Amino acid sequence: MRRAVVALAVVAVAAVAAAAPAAAAEPIVMRIASVAPDGSAWANLLRDWGRELEATTHGAIRVKWYFSGVTGDELATFDGIKKGFLDGMASGGMVCERLAPSLSIQGLAGVFQSREEAGYVVDRLRPTLEEETRRAGFELLITSGLGPEVLFTRTPVRTMAELRKLRMWRWSADAPGIAMSHEMGLDIVPADLDAAGKAFDDHRVDGFIAIPTAALAFQWSARARYITDLRAGYLTGCVVVAQRALDRLTADEQKQFRLLFAKYDALFQEMGRRQDEALLGGLFEKQGLKPIPPSEGFRSEFFEAARAARERAATRFVSRATLDRVLKWLADYRAEHTEVVAH
Repeated sequence: MRRAVVALAVVAVAAVAAAAPAAAAEPIVMRIASVAPDGSAWANLLRDWGRELEATTHGAIRVKWYFSGVTGDELATFDGIKKGFLDGMASGGMVCERLAPSLSIQGLAGVFQSREEAGYVVDRLRPTLEEETRRAGFELLITSGLGPEVLFTRTPVRTMAELRKLRMWRWSADAPGIAMSHEMGLDIVPADLDAAGKAFDDHRVDGFIAIPTAALAFQWSARARYITDLRAGYLTGCVVVAQRALDRLTADEQKQFRLLFAKYDALFQEMGRRQDEALLGGLFEKQGLKPIPPSEGFRSEFFEAARAARERAATRFVSRATLDRVLKWLADYRAEHTEVVAH
């Protein structure tokens, strides 16, 4: 936290300098932050976008990146944007839900069973998500599937009874995911991303409910011994920029800004798909993780508990109308894709 305060102070000084009167040719600097580790595939692709934006606008717009959570966790970074220290962020999903509450559907365990299902629903929700984000004073530029939530554990997990005996880490910012897990009878220990590994090392948690790319980036997969590909949920990230930052751009610059993001939206989706296929398709196993394929009995137990939890608590996070609409879309999708097994 102290590191984050110092970093935000530095960003604030930069913001004051950027606001000072300058020559007309001086570029507009967009200050965008992310908890993604610097050097990760996500950070590298974001840097590529920034470089292409600068080239496309002939240097009129530049992006200053703050990676590895140097501006604090997701919520602290979001607060920095609201205070004007930053202009936007690439969120791992938690701020996306706060700006566009309908996206909290992703935190309801067992709703989605594949990347394709999650993408199908988010695409249909996109106009709603954009409007919700706009009302909050932001523009939604990218919604990208980050991957399935799976179990990384110290001991093998083969039943709900075994899972309920474990203390499982969840991201502390993930209010819907934490609440739904509790409703399912799981023992959840919330913590920030940078504290999760130490919590495991200190035996305060027995495993992680996390997406594969995060487990790799934060080295949780190097700590755990077993992986259970239960597809507990699917996480969608986003890139958002404060409307006041976009208002600094000319109409043509705003158009270029949005068009380039549309291109990178597709690149992020493809990268996420490739990473999941590689990690879950054998790379984790080669690195020493032992896969524990969930039995049909375990799957049935888990998804029945998830359904019951949604009935009790889903409307704390999404409206009944949104939930019903999403479940109908999923029923339609599954009817058209018979290879997808509904749970």
